[in-house]
Amino acid sequence: MKFLSKLISQLLILSMVVLPFSTQAGMIATDQVVTSATAAANRDKVVDFVSRTDVQKQFESLGLTASTAAERVNAMTQDEINRIAGKIDSMPAGASSSSGWWIAGVIVIGVLIWYYWK
Repeated sequence: MKFLSKLISQLLILSMVVLPFSTQAGMIATDQVVTSATAAANRDKVVDFVSRTDVQKQFESLGLTASTAAERVNAMTQDEINRIAGKIDSMPAGASSSSGWWIAGVIVIGVLIWYYWK
C-alpha cells in the first residue's frame, strides 16, 4: 500500500511539473460556434453529395474518378464549400425529398382533426 501511495504522489508531482500552467479557458461567442457548425455541416453536405452513386456516374462520364472528386472537395476553401452547399438543395438531383409538402400535410391533417372534433 505504501508503494502505491508513493507512486501516485510521484505521478501527481510529475504531472504538475510537466503540464503547463498557462492554459486558460475563455468564453466564445455564439456566432463563432454557429459559424464553425455551419461550416462543418456544409462540408459534410458537399462530401455526401459527391459520394452519391448517381453523381459519381456523372463524374465518370465526364472523365473524373470518384477519388479525384473527393480530393478536389477536400482541397476547396470554405467559401467555395458554402457556395456549393447553398446550390445543392436548389438542384433537382440534390433537393430534399420533403421540400415543404410535409407542412401542407400537417395543416390538412390538423384541419381534418379540428373538423371532426367539432
